[in-house]
Amino acid sequence: MKIHNLTVNGIKEPLGYSFEYLTFSWDISARNLSRDTLFTVEISKDPSFNTLIISEKTKNLFNKLSINPNFLQPRTRYYWKVSLGDVSASSFFETGKMSENWKANWISYENDAISCVRFYKTLSLPSKKIRNARLYGLGLGLYEVSIDDKKVGNEFLAPGYHSYDLFLQYQTYDVTDYLKTGSEISFLVGNGWYRGRFVFDGGFENLYGDKQKMIAELHIDYEDGSHEVILTDSSWKVENSLVQENSIYDGEVIDYAKDILPLHCIELTDTKSLLQERIDPPIKLLEELRPKIFYDKANQLILDFGQELSGWLCGEIPAGKTEVVFQFGELLQNGVFYNENLRTAKQTVKILNTKEKVDFRPHFTYFGFRYVKVEGLLPNEAEKLVARVIQTDMEDTFEFTSSHSKLNQLMSNIKWSQKDNFVSIPTDCPQRDERMGWTGDIAIFSNTASYNMETRAFLAHYLKNLRLEQQKLNGKIPFFVPYPKVAPFDGINPFLTGSASAVWGDVITILPMNLYKHYRDKALLEANIESMVAWVNTIYEEDEAKGSKRLWHFGMQLGDWLALDSNIPGCVMGATDSVLIASIYYYLSAKNTADALMILADDRADFYFQLSLEIKKAIISTFYKNGELIDKPDTLNSEVEQIRKGMMQAFVGEKIDTRTYTQTGIAMLLRYKIYPDEKAKKYLVKLLKNVMEEAKGFLTTGFAGTPDLPHALLENGLSNQAFELLFKEDAPSWLFEVNMGATTTWERWDSILPNGQISGTEMNSLNHYAYGAVEDFIIEKILGLNLPDVRDEEATYRIEPHYTEHLNWISGKLKTVNGFITVTWRKENKLIEIEVDVPTRTKAKFTMKNGKVLLLHEGRNIIKEVVD
Repeated sequence: MKIHNLTVNGIKEPLGYSFEYLTFSWDISARNLSRDTLFTVEISKDPSFNTLIISEKTKNLFNKLSINPNFLQPRTRYYWKVSLGDVSASSFFETGKMSENWKANWISYENDAISCVRFYKTLSLPSKKIRNARLYGLGLGLYEVSIDDKKVGNEFLAPGYHSYDLFLQYQTYDVTDYLKTGSEISFLVGNGWYRGRFVFDGGFENLYGDKQKMIAELHIDYEDGSHEVILTDSSWKVENSLVQENSIYDGEVIDYAKDILPLHCIELTDTKSLLQERIDPPIKLLEELRPKIFYDKANQLILDFGQELSGWLCGEIPAGKTEVVFQFGELLQNGVFYNENLRTAKQTVKILNTKEKVDFRPHFTYFGFRYVKVEGLLPNEAEKLVARVIQTDMEDTFEFTSSHSKLNQLMSNIKWSQKDNFVSIPTDCPQRDERMGWTGDIAIFSNTASYNMETRAFLAHYLKNLRLEQQKLNGKIPFFVPYPKVAPFDGINPFLTGSASAVWGDVITILPMNLYKHYRDKALLEANIESMVAWVNTIYEEDEAKGSKRLWHFGMQLGDWLALDSNIPGCVMGATDSVLIASIYYYLSAKNTADALMILADDRADFYFQLSLEIKKAIISTFYKNGELIDKPDTLNSEVEQIRKGMMQAFVGEKIDTRTYTQTGIAMLLRYKIYPDEKAKKYLVKLLKNVMEEAKGFLTTGFAGTPDLPHALLENGLSNQAFELLFKEDAPSWLFEVNMGATTTWERWDSILPNGQISGTEMNSLNHYAYGAVEDFIIEKILGLNLPDVRDEEATYRIEPHYTEHLNWISGKLKTVNGFITVTWRKENKLIEIEVDVPTRTKAKFTMKNGKVLLLHEGRNIIKEVVD
């Protein structure tokens, strides 16, 4: 028996974090542990636990305990322990300044704005032993802290990206072992998202501020009981730096011959009211990749890291180099380095004037790339460089392998796109001039994401940004979060002024419920419940004002984004009636909100359950006639469709033919069981079969329809079509991307054409995770591993694999708090042998093909089936 992996709000040993709620979690490694096992959780300020603040017992099968944080005090370390008999494990968490007033002031510089500055102060500390020291600080845009030229901590791109106009997350550093008499503390501060160029269409400068600034308090406790606080004020010094340029999109220029000159430090009267302890996990440098090196057909020196990644190039640059230039790109075209799909992003690093050998790395940027074009180095010099993967720190939680090498590559591609886009926030892409937190992408991908990694803290941070932005929009949700506030002007991109449509806006009900399904953290669900309610109320109130039709037939909708069924080249919107899609999501959000309220024992649940039933009834009465789906319903003349058709006319100069007889429309109705009766269901299944045949078994779906299509096919007797869809190798398909050498998932089904040429440069990323949402179909349907239902407090996993001729065997291993649950099935002719390893304190039921349900026991279970 072992207790391990203790976390608070999903983070190990959080130092100086905000604790708006407190959820303690732990893993166990054990066998034959009773489901009634009673764990004891104790909290103390004393590492010996001689005096307890809290002691509670829990039988929670998900190894969670949430408590009220009202006992917490500022700048205090708390120790906590989980015990079961003689077995225990302990950890700690530490608060930040909380409600304490900041005595420090913001500081900046009086000179004209430059790209990167260094604030510093030499400390005059007494010659006595330091017991502990904490630095509470924040630099805007991005910053790094050093003491005596030694970087503090292993975190990069601090403070990350968040809604700087709504809250400012400062960081806490344990600097006890860094300090000595005469130490120099230094903040190197660059542009980042705060003041550097950001947002698509060329971007905007100074979205949140026009100059770098910083604030810090250094609190030192000495062994003799005395306490000292060092504050940022006008006594600090500031100077320029070797970093001459830095930009999220464009990269960095470092000049080692640059003269370092003093600037004039000033105190600012800027408000401190937005300062809060951080809630986000740190961004870290993880894996290291080494390149293959070659000259392309244009005789350019190229590094190929064999994997598209987000991160840095770093390593040794020899002395005497006047200019070394690195350009980063995703692909080669005709054997030549290519980066035109980056649009205006330069993704370039320049190293100038190395008087002596330097060990370089960027500071305030990152790149999405596989290939690097190198100028100014010889091959033997360039081959010493390495790529370091940058990502918000998250634990991998799922392992997969199968007999199908291309399926294995697809699963790897999906996870890599997740890693590459989970940098501070969930971004759409890591390379071009965008990299924004689009709400629709993470809405459809969050279930898959939470199988792959422990996303709870990362997505909780995103949800906090989302909640704050929503409050500014009176319940509505922006298309991306954070949401930079850009003053309107003629020709402004409508995404910068509008609030989100269905799918995108529904992220606020989808994310909390997916997180609850995976982690069972009621405190996190409760933190988001009012935002869930506010979102549904926003749609409901407009619905009421427009006739109480219980349909979402108003406003701007994106419909089935990037679907292929319009048959219009360059069209980004699909052919499915967007009122149908929006109304289904109206229904799903109402239902999600009702489920969440029920879980939280909130009396409002009944209203939202009733609302969801009314929406479902309205969809049925509007889109069906005599039990058959109407292909051309009256909603095609709605406000929504008129707006959408106008956008398409302006965008591609052609009219879009909208209908309901599409893969997306039919699949969504089937998956969410929105039909009047079994006869209507059979008609939908027939329609879906027909539209699949018309497309020769290929998909024509976009963002809205793709996650639902394979599930809908398999759940409704069309399993062969579902498997053929997944395993197709011609375009458009997932395995076509694999065949074309993809190491991540693409934004568009035709990002690369069969001839190897890129299909366009305007909106074309080779590293988007959205279509990777198919992974949950592979896990839940083919592997057959399904999480407990959100209403099931008994932790009952449902194992129901579906076998296909495309696979001889498949295996998946999912980490749970009680151990790993593993499912493997092997096929030999018509005999299937399934092995399920069930961890302790966990229920699992296996459903056979004949419908018989087996209750599995803890440990290794072997089931044999004969299939036709």
